[in-house]
Formats: sequence, C-alpha cells, structure tokens
Amino acid sequence: MLVQHEKNPNPTKDQHFMVDETILDHIRQKADIRPGETVVEIGGGAGALTKHLVKGGNYVTVIEKDPYYAKVLREMFASNENVEVREGDALEEDFSGYDRIVANLPYTITEPFLVNLARSGALSHNPKDAKSSKVKSITLVLSQNSVRKMVAPIQILDGKSRHFNPEFGMMGTICHTFLDVEIDMVIPSEAFFPEPAVTSFLVNLTPKKKKTTVDRILEEMLVDKKGSHPSVTRVYQTMLKQGKAYNLNKHKSMSATQAFTTCTSKTIGDRNVYDLTNAQLSQLIQDLIRNDSKVKGYKCMAKSSRAYELDDRLYDEGLDDDIDCDDAEVPVRKTKVQKKAEEKYAYLYDDRKYNLLLRRRLEYMESTQLAAAMGV
Repeated sequence: MLVQHEKNPNPTKDQHFMVDETILDHIRQKADIRPGETVVEIGGGAGALTKHLVKGGNYVTVIEKDPYYAKVLREMFASNENVEVREGDALEEDFSGYDRIVANLPYTITEPFLVNLARSGALSHNPKDAKSSKVKSITLVLSQNSVRKMVAPIQILDGKSRHFNPEFGMMGTICHTFLDVEIDMVIPSEAFFPEPAVTSFLVNLTPKKKKTTVDRILEEMLVDKKGSHPSVTRVYQTMLKQGKAYNLNKHKSMSATQAFTTCTSKTIGDRNVYDLTNAQLSQLIQDLIRNDSKVKGYKCMAKSSRAYELDDRLYDEGLDDDIDCDDAEVPVRKTKVQKKAEEKYAYLYDDRKYNLLLRRRLEYMESTQLAAAMGV
C-alpha cells in the first residue's frame, strides 16, 4: 500500500519505490536473515521494505541519500531501537561489517555499487578468516540490463568460434570472481511507484565457496582497500613472490619464477584493473587462463627428465598437478588436460542466463518458468 508523502519519488533521480507487499515480504525471505545477524538496507525511501526487514528483530541500518526520506525514516522508526537511519551515499560506505545487504538500488548506480563492494573487500567473505568481510549475501532488485551484464560470458559463441562480448565488463568480472548469482524472479513494473520503463529482477548474490586460480588472482587485483591503484602486473608479481598465485619455489632450478613474471600484455599490465576497457578485461582473463595452463604445464614437465625437449606448445594445454607426467603419455595427456581445463573455466563462458536475459517480455514469466529456462 502506498503511503502519501509531501514529496513523491522522482523517476528522473531513479527513484522507484517498491509497493507490492507480497514481493516485499518475498525479498525479506530471500535475504535469509538469521537471528542475531546485522542487516543494511540501501536506499530505504519511504520505508516499505524496512518494515519487512525489522520483522525478525534483527538490527537494521538504513542508508538513505535523500535528506527528505532520511527524515521520514527516522520519524517512522523513532521508537524502534533496532533501526538506525543514516543519511549518506552508499558508494562511499564500507559494508564489510554487515551480515546481509538488501537493496532496491537506483538502477544507474549498480556498477559503481558493485565496484565499491569489491574494492573495499566486502565481497571477500571467508568463514575461516575472522578478519574477512562478514557479508554472507546481497539481495538486490535490479534492471534486466544490469543483471545481463552481471552474468555475461567473456566471449560469445558464433558458430564454432568465439568472439568478444561487448557486454562483458567490470560487473561481469566482479560477479564471476567473487559471487554466485541467483536470478530469483521477475518483478512486474506495477510493483513500483512510479513504474519503471524497464523489466526488473530480484537477484541474490552469495560469496563463491570455491575459487579457481584465476578468481584468486583477479580478487587481489580488484580489492584495493588503501586506494593505492596498483597495476595489474604489480599485483600479479607480488602474488607470485609471496606464493599466493603459484607455489614455484621448488622449481627454482628451472627459473620458474622468472618464466612467469608476465601474465598479460604490457598495454594491459601497466594499468590498474579498474582502468581497463571491457575488451581489455576480457583479454586479461583469457591471458590469465592461458598463463594458468602454462604454469601447470611447467610444473608437470619439471617431473620429466626430458622437460626441455618437450614442445612449448604443451604449455597451452592446461596441464595440472594430478596428471601423470610420464613421457609416453604426452599425446593422451594433452587430450585429457584440454578437457579438464575447459571444465575448470567453463563458468566464464556459460551463456545460458545471458541468452535468456536477451529476450523481451520476460516480465510475464513466472518464477518456475524462469528457473526452468535457466536450467536450474
């Protein structure tokens, strides 16, 4: 139910307030807030979602940039000790101290919001590390365009060949590196006031439990708590020296550390990851995948007495530590490793969700249909 205020939400400022009570309650349930957890809501507006978030008795912090609605929220929850309302900009906040993030974001700030989360380390949740971010989930209402960019593959398939995907950029890089993206439901425009001109989705983001080598390297490049803006090459070489990327110390006799100090081209390596274009981000990830294969191949060949006689092309075949390195198995090994490497990084090329989100009229799709179409 829409409550009348002296000031209406302004669509020119990307203000579209959720008014559907059923969907608001579903958002609270999807956030999976457990007893004792802290919750932060971004863009509280007139408090419709906030009313649902406080039902569980958890401590809720609401960050609202608009001074008028910040005042409305303070008055609305003045008697509730579990609600703190702060007037401020979500793009300047550090959210790593909260358990759950919930937001009906202004759609235009989706990318800078994700950049803020990544840069501050808020997406680097590690249950085994008490010093890491506490964030267990991020439940967001987003536009179809934003969700599509979040799940975009680094390349698109055209016949039997792959080509650059212009929609893969920073949002896709962040999501592929840190998060599992669950597209929960389509939200009809009439669930908002005023109604947006685009199709909206409820998305739940959770930290990845298992990360690949490329994920770990990209995470180091993306997290920049001190704002030092190091270059791609500098981050990579630091990881290499500290043994965070690869453990190559046991292969010093083969100059392994020197062999892999470069992971990408100088044009990309000399820049900070946040200054790269979409095409450069895509290329960086492909270079990191190839580099990972080379390192694994190098370590494998070090076990062979004929290491220096093997063709350099083996470096590009994705050799892994658990592969038999007997010389007689080289032709078979190449086939096995190619398949394993493809499986390992298949998530970066997965286009099921992306292709679905290219369609129109998704606002008429039920949640069960949406899940079936995505292969869930």
